This record gives sequence, structure tokens and C-alpha cells, in this order.
Amino acid sequence: MIDPTNAMPKYHQLANILRQQIDNGDFQSHDAIPSERLLEQHYKLSRPTIRQAIDLLGRQGYLYRVHGKGTFVSPPKLQKGMLELTSFSEDMRNRGLEPGQKILEFGYVKPNDKVKRQLEITDDKKQVLQIKRLRYGDGEPMGLQDSFLTLDNSQVITREEIEERGSIYVILQEKFGIYPTEADETLEVTLATSEEAELLKVAEGSPLLLNERTLWSQDRKAIEFVRILYRGDRYKYFMRLTRKR
Repeated sequence: MIDPTNAMPKYHQLANILRQQIDNGDFQSHDAIPSERLLEQHYKLSRPTIRQAIDLLGRQGYLYRVHGKGTFVSPPKLQKGMLELTSFSEDMRNRGLEPGQKILEFGYVKPNDKVKRQLEITDDKKQVLQIKRLRYGDGEPMGLQDSFLTLDNSQVITREEIEERGSIYVILQEKFGIYPTEADETLEVTLATSEEAELLKVAEGSPLLLNERTLWSQDRKAIEFVRILYRGDRYKYFMRLTRKR
């Protein structure tokens, strides 16, 4: 119950109670939580306090609203290990979801300084293949992926191949014998711009996970620099740490 002597704001206490109920399985994915009126009666809190708690859980990805119907429990966040080198398509299939994509941009471009540095490009005339896609899991927008590939002149990837296969990793392996083996990766939090929010179906300013990865082949050649924006309400990363004795 709510502790009036606790220094923690009451809306935060209520959010913690509801979050624990969700984590414990008292509410399943897409279940409706009790109405604001019932929460008001049960916890003896004001309606604005209850709405603050619900808004907080919504921003954290635990709840979502459906206009005219109520507030519901969000599906669990997709978990990705920091030490796993997998493609987006593999991530989705490993979690029982069908990967999908919408190609937003496809073509050769002159790389900016950051892409050149990550891909170790020294030739100022060198162009890279840019493939920008909206990525889906079971038809729901999950991420915005912008890939830059440096390939030999004889190595050509077509838009049709991307549309058919979906996974760049598969095309690299099967068509060119290039096997992704290592990657340097960074992760940070950013906020959705209006364009990103529209594509990912989140509110402008919503938290996103920005994942930047430089991919290396079996012969230690940098082959791809990719920038992926994941929905913060649908993705989380985990890492297992060990202590040396």
C-alpha cells in the first residue's frame, strides 16, 4: 500500500507497486489494468496522482493507452546481449518474431568523415553503399537502421536482394564468402526527432537506444558501419559480468 510517511512521491510509490505486479505476472501482456477510478478507491489517491504514475510507466515502456478503451500492459522488452554478434533478422527470429523491413534509402553515397574513419577509408573518391531501413518485428516498428557498406567494385548488392533476403549478413556470407566475425559497438540513449517518432510510432522526444556498430570480416577488414535506433520501450540490453579472483 501507499506509505504517507515515505519521502518518495506517492505517484512513484504507486508506479512501483504496479510495475512489481507486472513483473510478477499478476498482469499479462495486453491485459487492461484497473481503471483510474478503481485505483483511486483502492489506494486512496487523487486522480492526478494516479495519472502521474500511469504516465511514468508509459514512458518506461510498461503500459500503453488505447483511446476510449483504457490502459494496457505492454509486451515484455526484447532483450539483446551485449556480447552477441547477430543481425537484426536473427534477433527477431531468436525471439519468435517474424522480421520485416521497409527500405527508405538505397544507393551509393560519398561517406562523411565518421563513416570513413570507422571503415578505414583513405580514398577520397571511394563511395559506400547506404541502405536505410525501417525494421519490424511481427509487423511492429522496432528500429531504424542505417547501414554503410564498403565493398570491392566486383561485389554488388542489389535492392532486390535486400528485399528478398532481408539480412545483409546472409548476403555477405552466401554471395561473397565474407563472414562477420567481430564488431566494435557503442550504445547510448537519445531522444526521438519528429521524423524518427513518426516512423517508429512513438511520441516525439521518446527515449531511443542508439547502437553504433563497426563490423569486421574474418580477415579483419572493416565492411560495415551501421547506426540503429531501437525503440526504448521495446528493447533492452544485458551483460553478464564476472569478477576475477
